[in-house]
Amino acid sequence: MNTRVNKWTEEKDLQRLLALAYVKDYCTQKGFSLEKLKAQRFGLSYSECGFFQPSDVIPLGLTNDQDTMPKATLIIKNENGELIICETEYTKEYL
Repeated sequence: MNTRVNKWTEEKDLQRLLALAYVKDYCTQKGFSLEKLKAQRFGLSYSECGFFQPSDVIPLGLTNDQDTMPKATLIIKNENGELIICETEYTKEYL
C-alpha cells in the first residue's frame, strides 16, 4: 500500500475518532444515537467537520444528482478558536 495514502487514511480516522469523542456528551444530553452517528460518513473541510447520512437514492446520472448527496446530520465548526456543535434539519431524523 502507498505510504502516503496510508498516512492520509490514518489521519482521517484519527480526526473522526476525535470528533466522535467531542460530540459524545452532546449526543447523550440531546438523546441522539452515538451508534447511528458512528455508522455515518465523516468529512473534514477547512474550519469544520461533520457527519453525513448516506443517501439511499439510486443515482441516475445528473438527473437526480442532488437527491443522492449525503445529508449533514451534525457539524462541528471552529469559530474564533472555539468548537461549536451545530445541528441540521436532518439531525433528529437520522440520529
